[in-house]
Amino acid sequence: MVATVDGRAALNGSAVGIGSATDHRLLFELRAEADVVMHGAGTVRADPLSARVPHDLVAQRTARGQSPQPLGVIVTRSGNLPVRHPYYDSATLIYVTSERPVTVDQPTVEICRVADVHAAVCDLARRGIRRVLCEGGPTLNSALFRAQLIDEVFLTIAPKLLGGEDPLTVIRGPLFPTMLRLELRSLVELDGELFLRYGVIYGS
Repeated sequence: MVATVDGRAALNGSAVGIGSATDHRLLFELRAEADVVMHGAGTVRADPLSARVPHDLVAQRTARGQSPQPLGVIVTRSGNLPVRHPYYDSATLIYVTSERPVTVDQPTVEICRVADVHAAVCDLARRGIRRVLCEGGPTLNSALFRAQLIDEVFLTIAPKLLGGEDPLTVIRGPLFPTMLRLELRSLVELDGELFLRYGVIYGS
């Protein structure tokens, strides 16, 4: 995730424009290490993004025995997804956590109904998936944290301020039952931008 110094994770509903070119490159390098890149439906609706990596990182993936591109995963409760989207240009799995209809009908897309995000991650494990990179949005982040499914947090703090009323932050949802602690594993500063990596500590 990327956020401004005042904690905003989106501008006009999208994170585009907050992070630098270096942040974007880090995002792609993290994707290249993952078997799956996961997004919430709101993030997909807001951006014409995909789960793909650039051509120069494909060779690294295949050399490690991975597929050329990560599997894209979208999690939705509402089923409200675009009929056509750049996301569907490569293999995509849509997890629907309700009985609501999904109108996506593309040859690259599989739709799977599950009870919740925990069931979705369990299904990925049964498919042989070992490393999942979640890029948000904040509602999906909240659900994954509440299910204790996040091991590490990669957070970029951009040297910018946006202000505004009721800003969207990197987590959006009910308060956690107990406050989660993070363990700093690395910190890099480049041109005023901070790249933080945390481990997540569950329990006391």
